[in-house]
Amino acid sequence: PDYLLPTTACLIQHELGLPKSCGALDFNLGCSGFVYGLSLAKGLIESSQAKKVLLLCGDTYSKLLAVGDRSVRTLFGDAGTASLIVSEDVEGDRIGPFVFGTDGSGGENLIVPHSGMREVPLEKESGSIGENDVNPICLNMNGPEIFNFTLDVVPACVKQLFESANMQLENVDLIVMHQANRYMLEHLRKRMGIPIEKFMYSIAETGNTVSCTIPIALAQAEISGRLTKGDIVMLVGFGVGYSWGATLLRW
Repeated sequence: PDYLLPTTACLIQHELGLPKSCGALDFNLGCSGFVYGLSLAKGLIESSQAKKVLLLCGDTYSKLLAVGDRSVRTLFGDAGTASLIVSEDVEGDRIGPFVFGTDGSGGENLIVPHSGMREVPLEKESGSIGENDVNPICLNMNGPEIFNFTLDVVPACVKQLFESANMQLENVDLIVMHQANRYMLEHLRKRMGIPIEKFMYSIAETGNTVSCTIPIALAQAEISGRLTKGDIVMLVGFGVGYSWGATLLRW
């Protein structure tokens, strides 16, 4: 966010010249944020609380990386995306169903310790931070624990969504997961037996852009012709929190 307060969404409402009658809110979920945002948009529209929802994702993790921490500096990129969700009179759901999961016990494995109100603010420390050192005002990641968490929850999450939708892998045209890193994605794809032609990679030019990876991948898939009208797309977000979520889209 731009500030601890006010809510960035309120400032964006003013910058975009949107009417004062619209609601605006921030929520912070990182890697699974886009999937959660789609769920919030769907709920607001289907309950007649909104007709249109502008879902903005933005992460600038480069500002949180210690200079000497090579374990994260090679992974993350900065990005912003905008997605418009609107109500249409069409047959069947275009978004959903959804499955979610949370495990806050893993929060310390991807964290910026001195970044909120829990601790007294610190001055920026001088000198470089080693790869194995903890910097209290920078991003700290336990890579092996994050990898193990992903291998545990993502296959189970995908299975749960298939069961909820009464579908199987052959019913899905494209699977778009959070673009954490190529090694992790390839490991997941092979473990779940997903054909490479049904799996999206989009991190070569951008890196891990956190909440933005899925909408960026969707845009790239449409531009490249991998997505056409009527295709069924599975979205899977997972990471910081720990939090995870998955859904289906009818393109």
